[in-house]
Formats: sequence, C-alpha cells, structure tokens
Amino acid sequence: MKILNIGKDFSADPIGRFRYPDGNRSGEVFREDFLKPALNSLKTHEKLEIIIDDQVESYGSSFLSEGFAGLVKYGFMTSQDFHNKIEIKYVNDDFEFYKKKIIEYVNSANYNSKPYIPTKS
Repeated sequence: MKILNIGKDFSADPIGRFRYPDGNRSGEVFREDFLKPALNSLKTHEKLEIIIDDQVESYGSSFLSEGFAGLVKYGFMTSQDFHNKIEIKYVNDDFEFYKKKIIEYVNSANYNSKPYIPTKS
C-alpha cells in the first residue's frame, strides 16, 4: 500500500478549486500533481491510503470536490475504481465529516462528464 499524506506531502492549508486563480494549494493541483501520479504508480491490486488529518486543520468543499470528485468527472477513474483503489484515513474523529464529504462528492460525480482543461496561467 502506498501512502499520500495531504498535510505532509501536499499542503497543511489546502484551499480552493483551481490552480488559477486559487494557487498551488488548490484541489486541481492536488489531483493533477499529487493524487494522479500516486495512483498511476500503484501496482495491480495495490491501494493508495490518503491521510487527511495530519497537519491539516480543515478542508473547503471546493478543494474536496475538485481534488477527489474531479478524478471521476474528468474521466480518470469511475467512482467504483475510486473506492477500490483509495482508502481515506484519519485518526481525529472530527475528520470523519471530510471523509463523508469526499465520498459524497465522488459518488455524485458523473463519469467523464466534462473535458479537463488545465487552468494553468
């Protein structure tokens, strides 16, 4: 199992939806520059554990939606593949809310419903 720790590997203050204008802590940057490469490096039947509560205080809905549900919306993987390949982990019970929101956004995303157009400036 591979591990991606959002607070240590990405940002202690993840915020916003798009790279431009929201910056390098956005959901788009997380998905494209951290999450997708981690998923692409998985071996067959290997899972990615994503730690969401280490060094992070909270998440905005824009970050969670773009960062996680964007995988489905832009056709990188189905919601079923998401659940088969990714485990969302936390120790702090306050972060159960964010895990539930991630699952809600992923489950409600329509597979490949929108072409991905990078927002790089």
